[in-house]
Amino acid sequence: MPPVLSIITIVIRSADERTEKICKNLILEQGVNPEALFIVKETPFSKAMRCSFEIGIRENRKWTLCIDADVLLRPGSIKKLIGFAEKQKSNVCEIQGFVMDKFFGGPRQAGNHLYRTSLLKKVITCIPEEGVNIRPENHTLEKMAKIGYKWKSVPVIVGLHDHEQYNFDIFRKAFVHGIKHLDRAELLVTHWKEKAEEEPDFIVALKAFSDSIQFREKAYINRDQTVYHQKFLETDFKEKKPLSFKSINGNDIESIIQNWSYSSLYDYYFPDRDGLDSKGKASLIKVRRNIRRIGLLKTTRLIIGEILLNTGKSIKGS
Repeated sequence: MPPVLSIITIVIRSADERTEKICKNLILEQGVNPEALFIVKETPFSKAMRCSFEIGIRENRKWTLCIDADVLLRPGSIKKLIGFAEKQKSNVCEIQGFVMDKFFGGPRQAGNHLYRTSLLKKVITCIPEEGVNIRPENHTLEKMAKIGYKWKSVPVIVGLHDHEQYNFDIFRKAFVHGIKHLDRAELLVTHWKEKAEEEPDFIVALKAFSDSIQFREKAYINRDQTVYHQKFLETDFKEKKPLSFKSINGNDIESIIQNWSYSSLYDYYFPDRDGLDSKGKASLIKVRRNIRRIGLLKTTRLIIGEILLNTGKSIKGS
């Protein structure tokens, strides 16, 4: 085992995802000690968070990596995350990389959280009660930031997110997207419609999103919430068969990432790829996007107008 991997405990947080065994195997492929790898299957999600952190505290290694079972790590990603973490100041409680998300059509921050174990006792006190927040981990990190322990995203794509999932889990997550990400409905629905003919997963997602928009009650991230099961049973979607842990390996993950085809509206909604790219690169993407949308002349006028506006603000503030 590489020495750097001796300072990390890894907890897979599972809701019996179709990729749970593959997630575990990909972690072991990277040289992680099996005795440092754990699987948590607690519900609701706030309880799974607490249990994960308690394992990290008990094992007492410097870093505790929490990975959702729907994240498939690419080769070498764990060492890269540790490398970034070791460079952070002591008040950084967590770092997270990016995943190539099947349903968003590009990179986003999801499913991977590398915590500084020495701060986990504080982190536990910031976990919200179930039902208070539909994004409990984000809520926890924001609360930690308010008391002086910030988190950081780091510019590395660690793997894939939401690939090869059960139809029920696709339905459940797309339903939640209709609540959490309604402001990105154009991105999601357009991407799913473009892909629906070649892959049935996106048909499942479209149905769930439609049902979600019409839903008027509270929904949580909890997999056991009745509404997901009721709505899924009302469809005629057949469930997929389980996957073998050997059906996908690290080379497969790397190939998908290297040959990724972006959704048509991804750069419109994520000009900096959800924070993966620099602000300079994001600005360049915005310029290219506007040229495609309104033409070179109008884009030039827009840029000049923004420069004059910012100059005026600068003069006024001086």
